[in-house]
Amino acid sequence: MEKWDARQSQHRAGTSNASAQKQNIVAFESRRHLRDTISELIDLTNNSTLTTSDLQQRLNEQNATFGERFLTHLIRALLRPDQDERDAVVWLLIQLNAQETLAPLHQMAQNEHLSRPVRLSASLALAGMGATHEMQDIPRRSRLYAIS
Repeated sequence: MEKWDARQSQHRAGTSNASAQKQNIVAFESRRHLRDTISELIDLTNNSTLTTSDLQQRLNEQNATFGERFLTHLIRALLRPDQDERDAVVWLLIQLNAQETLAPLHQMAQNEHLSRPVRLSASLALAGMGATHEMQDIPRRSRLYAIS
């Protein structure tokens, strides 16, 4: 059986440790980029002259780029203390209208450990997506348009 000396094990431990550090740095940068992206979308919603379709396009691009993590961080943004930012997040969630957000939003709306404004924001997002019992009970009328 081959004998290992201390230098070989230190070298192997050092390479795996350095690799783990690089992965942690990349993951940290990715999370930072995601947080910055969500903050930018909130700022654009509050302080922008962009059209709704332009914001929806950016929202869909970020959703395609980050996937499930984007939706998770967007829902967590409802926990922000500023009411204007929460309103912007509600609007973004309504515009995105992703089915994957329904279950976490229902949980937030019913979680009594969260503050009342946060629960209300989650409920408003659900109502805007038509995902509450009250919104589902309303019969959808067909709209008639007069053409002249």
